[in-house]
Amino acid sequence: MLARGLGVLRTFRPGELELPLSEIARRADMPKATAHRITTELVKEGMLERGEKGLRLGMGLFLLGARVPRQLMLRDIALPHAQQLYQLTRGSAYVFIADPTGADPALVDTVRHPHRPGRRQRAEEARASEWAATGVFRAFGTGAVAHRDAPARSAEADRVRDQGFAVVRGANGVTGLAAPVLAASGTAAGALAVAGTPSGFDAGRAAAHLRAACAAVTRELRRSPALMSAV
Repeated sequence: MLARGLGVLRTFRPGELELPLSEIARRADMPKATAHRITTELVKEGMLERGEKGLRLGMGLFLLGARVPRQLMLRDIALPHAQQLYQLTRGSAYVFIADPTGADPALVDTVRHPHRPGRRQRAEEARASEWAATGVFRAFGTGAVAHRDAPARSAEADRVRDQGFAVVRGANGVTGLAAPVLAASGTAAGALAVAGTPSGFDAGRAAAHLRAACAAVTRELRRSPALMSAV
């Protein structure tokens, strides 16, 4: 039952606010009646909440996740470098940690101007940075991510490893870049990302600052035994 409950929670993908029960059952590969029983228990425990169009992740899950030591310690180390990236590049800066069960990045913190850019551009910057971080975790993860277009992904992962960062061209001229924060094993424990539009944002210059910031965070990470034992 624990595995099934976790399977239900993992059906939610980044950016998805709510899912109908039928879609949760399909993604979790279980009968709808079973999904209903499990989601009911998760709602009681605060891990899920009922919304207007289905179910959404609950506040209890957020509060539990906010106590994860690796997230807190990595954020403390990386956030000052993200703030410096924001100042140097004038783009939005992001801190991600790696999902140990796959290549999905988990956003830890964001540094961006409180009044600009507009809501649509902020969403595009967040999306581009997330995709770039996903590329980093696929390239520097613990293993290959199985997919029907695995050869194409393998070539992209090789390119990311060679240049040390991933680049994503998003909508409305937004460019997102991400680079890895490496554990002693050489795998990505986290990533820093920056994103912006051509107006005032130089992607080449941003890539150089990004790599330098990630190298600095990596050095600090390796001087933190408590954090290293967790990654």
